[in-house]
Amino acid sequence: MQTPLLEKIIYVMLLALLALTPLPYGSVETWSIALWEVMVFGTVVLWALLTVVEGKLKIHLNPLVWPMLALLIVAIVQVWPFGSAATGERSTISFSPFVTYQFAVKLFASICFFLLFATFINNDQRRTMAAKVIIAVCSVIAIVGIGQAYIGRLFWQRGAFGPFVNRNHFAGFLVMGVALAGGLMIGRVVKQAWLAVYGSCALAMCAGIGLSASRGGVLALAAEIVFLVLIALPTFFHSRSENKTRRAGILIRAAAVLLIGAGAIGGAMWLVGSEGLVANFSQLQAETGGELPASERFSRRDIWRATTEMIKDHPVTGVGLGAFQFAYTQYDQSSGIQRVEQAHNDYLQIVADAGLVGGFIALVFIVLLFARGFITLQTHNRQKRAVAMGALAGCFAIAVHSFVEFNLQITSNAQLFLALAALATTGRHKQRESEEME
Repeated sequence: MQTPLLEKIIYVMLLALLALTPLPYGSVETWSIALWEVMVFGTVVLWALLTVVEGKLKIHLNPLVWPMLALLIVAIVQVWPFGSAATGERSTISFSPFVTYQFAVKLFASICFFLLFATFINNDQRRTMAAKVIIAVCSVIAIVGIGQAYIGRLFWQRGAFGPFVNRNHFAGFLVMGVALAGGLMIGRVVKQAWLAVYGSCALAMCAGIGLSASRGGVLALAAEIVFLVLIALPTFFHSRSENKTRRAGILIRAAAVLLIGAGAIGGAMWLVGSEGLVANFSQLQAETGGELPASERFSRRDIWRATTEMIKDHPVTGVGLGAFQFAYTQYDQSSGIQRVEQAHNDYLQIVADAGLVGGFIALVFIVLLFARGFITLQTHNRQKRAVAMGALAGCFAIAVHSFVEFNLQITSNAQLFLALAALATTGRHKQRESEEME
């Protein structure tokens, strides 16, 4: 059966979103977020037209969509005007109703993207192509970042940051791409002739992460590689059909992934210089120990302390999704020396923004993500398993990085995370003929 033209266009639009969204500074400015939303909603319109043409709704209701919809309901409640009709006084939970409204629109667009991706990236060919697009985009961005590091060494010493405003988000984006490349290589779905290409892409991304001097990015990469190896080896070693030669090949590929990560970072540090990364790790002790004066310190510890106080004052309802920066001014102890817009910890921020209700919703999402992800890894379809393996490892890396950063507040990074979540939780096909029996 020939694929309808509208479906092909939707598929291309989804890939285009993955490729284009990182370019305008990660789509963090108002105009770029609006452009991204227009592209997503435009794709939804094509989806509706496809439904009319075919006479049926084509949709895959991935379970991860339910906690996302629950969070959207929380946002709507936070902007709803409560008050007494007698006095005429109305108030909202959110410290900034307009910003929370904007957050709700963006969240709705994210839900639409996730549903579209889960519905139309629905076979081995499309999953593999999506993975290749992600790897290619991340590789190009990594190469740009490496070039910036070389140029920066001559001029401003800023390091690698790619098209992003923040080098940490550059590292967070690349760490997800590395996972997919590693998953495809370890999963034995990459032809021998292409191994060098995928290895080079992974090498460039690892080097970019190292040159970004992002402490969280390097630690997330290390955690990701360990996680990838741990989930890959048991899957294959428990397969009865694996012979000794193939098992040896798995070990070699797993070792190669480890060496690529370590070698790329080490090589980049040797060629360009390790001052940035070493200095950032050295500064960590001074920051956490409070050895720096307030005028020289941008300590996450101080931000987290203030955020904790915010949570204590608004434990149930939160201060409003997206309204963190407005509420933070009441808890800022730096006398306005530093402008703080994010908590630099996605877990703390979701609880601060949406209360314990939002924290519970986030927990449900994480549990569902990894529970469904590990189910998907049990499939006999080698292609699906390899993609899911890399995607789940990428999600794990962002989960680690989110303890010290706000990648999920950045449109391009959040979109890539949702794409990986969809790839990791496609579930097992009931049709055995679609499986590659090993």
